Amino acid sequence: MGGRTTELVRAAARPVAVTAATAAWVLGAVANDLSGWSFTLTAAAGAVLTALAVGIPLRAEHNARVRAGSAEQIAEEEAARIQLVLNDALEPLTYLIGRITDQRRWARGREAGELQGQAKAVVLSAAAEVLGADRLRSCYFALGEERPRRLVPAGFHGRAEEPRTTFVAGTDLGDFALGLLARREDLFCADTRAESPPGWEPGGHAYRTFIAVPVATEARQFGILTVDGLEVGDLTEADVAAVRVLARLLAVALGA
Repeated sequence: MGGRTTELVRAAARPVAVTAATAAWVLGAVANDLSGWSFTLTAAAGAVLTALAVGIPLRAEHNARVRAGSAEQIAEEEAARIQLVLNDALEPLTYLIGRITDQRRWARGREAGELQGQAKAVVLSAAAEVLGADRLRSCYFALGEERPRRLVPAGFHGRAEEPRTTFVAGTDLGDFALGLLARREDLFCADTRAESPPGWEPGGHAYRTFIAVPVATEARQFGILTVDGLEVGDLTEADVAAVRVLARLLAVALGA
């Protein structure tokens, strides 16, 4: 109510301000004994300059309100879209996790592996689509059992560009990635050219921004889930939380 009243007062005061300022120019012209064309030109100039002086800030204020309203609307629509996609991913994921855990441990085998594969496909699909930028790609790098330890590509979704990097212990990039997994630490890289991980090969990747999140429970490590975009700005710090949720759910499915 108070905000509405304030806006009404402002709306009423604006024409008064313009009229008062113009009147001041007219009185000044009268005080200086101007008449005829001199008086007319002076009064007209005063009106125009006053309108500009008052109108430009008012126009800027109006544009700012429009932009703020548009930004708020865009943010609300984006949040609703992300919530919708997450919901679409959560329902099949919880169903698959339930199917896996319902099996007797001694009877698990091929069927459990198939269900876990389906869970991985759901997570990769949601991760590539939930964030909204064009041509995102999600990848899953599984922790292998061989030595030296390594993270190997084990699935991707989105942009048709198969991941080729294997992160091997003993290399700068491999130790960095395995360290993230061991510490259960997320990584957001806004621009690979400005800030890249140790051992990163400049020019070896088409994407410019990426998120990496560990797929792990408290007790077990499974791999890393990544999402990357071709342009700076395709991903933001705010997107990390959505990827983290999907990675945690995948870890539950793989560990069930």
